[in-house]
Formats: sequence, C-alpha cells, structure tokens
Amino acid sequence: MKKIKFSHIIWVLFYLTIFFILLNNSLSYLDADLGWHLRTGQQILADRAVPNLETYNYTLSGKTWVDHEWLINAAVYWIYHNLGYLALNIFFALIIIAALIILTLITRKYTPRAGGFGVKNGMIFIILLQTLGVIAGLPHFGVRAQEITLLNLAILLLIIYHYQKNNNWKILLWLPLLFCFWANVHAGFLIGIFIMFLWIFVKLLELLFFKTATPANGGDAELKILKNKLTAKKISIFSFFALLGTAATLLTPYGIKLYLFLRYYDEKAYLLLIQEWFPFYYLPIQHWQLLFFSLIVITVAISLSIAFKKKQLKKISLWDLVASIVFLAFALKSKRNFPLLFAVSFPFLVSFFSSFFNSPNDDFLDKKWRKQFLIIKPYIVIAFLIIMASKIIGSNFITDPFVYFNAKYPRGAVEFLKNNPQYDNLKLFNKYGWGGYLSWTLPERKTFIDGRLPMLPFAGHTFLEEYNEFFAEGETADKLKQYGIGLILVPSKKYYYKLSRFEKYFLLFNEEKVNKYDDYFQNYLKQAGNWQPIYRDNTSVIYVKI
Repeated sequence: MKKIKFSHIIWVLFYLTIFFILLNNSLSYLDADLGWHLRTGQQILADRAVPNLETYNYTLSGKTWVDHEWLINAAVYWIYHNLGYLALNIFFALIIIAALIILTLITRKYTPRAGGFGVKNGMIFIILLQTLGVIAGLPHFGVRAQEITLLNLAILLLIIYHYQKNNNWKILLWLPLLFCFWANVHAGFLIGIFIMFLWIFVKLLELLFFKTATPANGGDAELKILKNKLTAKKISIFSFFALLGTAATLLTPYGIKLYLFLRYYDEKAYLLLIQEWFPFYYLPIQHWQLLFFSLIVITVAISLSIAFKKKQLKKISLWDLVASIVFLAFALKSKRNFPLLFAVSFPFLVSFFSSFFNSPNDDFLDKKWRKQFLIIKPYIVIAFLIIMASKIIGSNFITDPFVYFNAKYPRGAVEFLKNNPQYDNLKLFNKYGWGGYLSWTLPERKTFIDGRLPMLPFAGHTFLEEYNEFFAEGETADKLKQYGIGLILVPSKKYYYKLSRFEKYFLLFNEEKVNKYDDYFQNYLKQAGNWQPIYRDNTSVIYVKI
C-alpha cells in the first residue's frame, strides 16, 4: 500500500478549508441577479430553446435579447429545482476550488523549488497567495455565473503554460473545445480571446528581441533575462489554434448574434453606475484587494530591478510580467476584474517568491526545517480543522434565500402584491437591484428593469441611464408620467453607508459627506399629492397613484 505523504494531507485540508470559506461566504447573502438567472433557466428547460424575445420588462417588450449565459442558467435552475439551494452553493464553491487546483498544477510544475523552506515547488507560497487571493475575491464569489469564466481562464492558462514548456501542439486541440463551451456559458470568453492574442503578441516581441539583440547594443543581456522563448513556427501553430478557438465561439444557438449583442458592452456608462464595476478607489474599499494590488506592483518592480542588474541576472517570463501588468490595470479600473487579475498574476507571483527565497544552502536548511516541521505538523492540522469548524458553524444553511434575506429584499411587499390583485393592471416601477428578485418571486408581473440588460441602447443612451433619470432633480414627475407608471416599489429607508475604521482613519473618508445626498425621487413622492403609500415595512414601501 502506497504511503500517504503529509504534503497530500495538507493539500486536502487546505482545499477543504477554502471550500468552507467559500461556502460560508456564498450562504451569507443573496445575489441580486439569482432570481432572473433561475427564471431564465426555467424558461430554457421548459421551452427547450434559448430566449430571444424580452418578456420580463414591459419597457423592453418585443425587443430581442441574447442570453450569453444560457447554458449556466439552465444548470443553475436544474440544480436549484432538483437538489436545492445548498447544492447550488456547493456547485459554485467547487468551481472556484477547481480553478485553484488548476492554478496549483501550473505553478507546482513550472516554478522552481522554494529553497530554504523544505517545500518542493513553492507549496508554501501557493497556499499563502491562494488564501490571500480567495479572501480578497470573496466580494465577487458566491452563486454567480461569472465564476465559470475564472475556471475557464485557469484552463486556458494551463494550456498556454503546457505548450510553451513542452512545445507539444496536441494540447492546443483543447482550445476550440474550451472556447465553444465558454461561449455558451458566459461572455467572459472575450477575455479568453484577448489573452490568447496578447500571448501571441508577447511571443512575437520576444522573437523580435532575439533577432535584433547583439552584444554591441546590450541585446545579449536582454536575451538572458527572457525565458520560454519560442520559434516563429511554434508561434504560428498556436496562432492557428487560437483562430480555431475564436471561430468555435460562433457555435452557440445565437451564432453571430452573440457578438452583435456583446458589442453593447462598449458602452461605459454602467461602469460608473453599477457598484461592482466601480474603480478600486470607490467605496466600499476592498482592503484585501489593495494588499494584493500592492504585492503585484512591488513584485513587478523588484523582479525588473533584479533582472536587469548586470551582476545578478535572473531569467523572467515576459508573458507573466506583461499579463500581470495588463490585468492589474483592468482590476484597478473595475473591481469586478479582480478575480481575473488573481488568476493571471498567480503564476508570476509564485515563481517570483519561489525564486527570490531560493537558498544556495538548501540541504542544510532542509534538514533544519524538517526537524522543526515534525514538531508543528499536528498544530497545522489542528489549525485547518478549527477554521473549517468555525466556518461550518457560522454558515446559514438555508433552503429558500428568497424568504430568508427579507431584510435586504422586498419579501413583504411581494406578499402584499400577491394578496391584492386589484393593483395587477398598474405598471410597476422598481429598484434596479430588486428586478432580479421580482423576476423569480413575482413572475406574473412585468418589471421596469432588472440586471440583465443595463447597457442596452435605449432612448438615446443606455437602459440603465434611462432608469437613473427618474432620480435626477426635476425629472421624476415627467418620467413617471412618460411610462404611465401607477405603482412604485422602492426602499423605505435612505441608504446609509457606514465607514470602516480603515476607511475613516487611514483613508480619511468623511462619513457625513459620504452619506450627504439629495433623494429627489423619495422627496417627490412624499410631497406629491397624487402618490399614496399603501404598504410599508423596514425594507420597502409601495406607492400607488391616486
């Protein structure tokens, strides 16, 4: 019987711990879009066809739309309907775990020994950096369709790293299959296409360095610091399969219509109107993400400094360096891109720290470390078990999130509307963040807006901008009249953002100024004589036109 290594136990405990951290996080909130994901998935399985005509929002009735997440939506509904909400949370947690394991495979195979720590292939850095990345990415993890893009991105990176290390073109046969699947589950396949052609550009740049470098102009030094250089033939082979992968994205039920729809994402308005798309310096500040950003910036600076020292040349991967810098810019521009930055920069960070802490006296340090390690082994196991137990105990194992999370979503208002059919013929204006919730809990009533199509061209700008005009000074009355709205469902209390100590005392935000804004919409409803509240609780209020 093969002996089980302690390192194998550590890996199992580590990923179990991360799994329960992810599960605890996803069970702690209800994603605003889950409702319409479930309803769309239900429709797909019932009709045996993907949706084409808009039927959820009366404002967009009759317009065509493309569900770029149709396959994952169908899977989400099937799991929720047949296995329950807990199983759905487990499913998405396992997606992240799978992505982390793939990133581990990349770094364990292609990074040097972490000398001086007695751990082969940088195990200690993989665990530390993945822990930091997961904690920093928790605001973006949960029951969310975009997680599938993180997994597909990890698979793409594995294919790229395998090809550039082993020069075996057969691994590239997976690219068309990967992108065909990716295009049917999430629009994030576009970032995958970008990565492929960015890799080609970097490799061509390395080839240019190789051809122009001469000892006279210092090119020899440039050559020495670059590793993983490929020939023009190898780059051409990858380019061919990259084109095949790109072509495979047309193999969806929508065909070219998918691209025609996704072009609307060029609209930048929603980047400053939807919180998760905000730049990193917008509230709420993600402290762990700032730490991860800083780590990458410092690592890039140090690696370049070391690499170009004449007496201490170290080889660097230009691809890892460029990709990390490019996605650092993406993540700083929009918080939503942080998981992509984590995946792309992870091999670069592990490789850097494994090399940086490599000791010329490995054998001596390994022996010394092994003696100390024997003492702390049980404490490591105990630490993992304690963290797992705390996350399990602290988790809300709920069966119906649409009932449980009634402090944030209008559960009471939904029940009121169901029990008062006399208001069924009135057009409803709803809060943007509640549209998905209403799509599932009140499917018989069409809403004004939900989270599916904020960037769609509408009334000379985007649909989301049209929605926001209702809240502009002097616009509320005209907008309500324009759409013939007779019923309004909005929060009953003004939103108040409570600053953390870090934001208040270190970043010097002023809580009073942050929360100082004029709610023209609510003020109008309170002052207008033709709008009367017919329902109110601690979460929502319903106004009817009289």
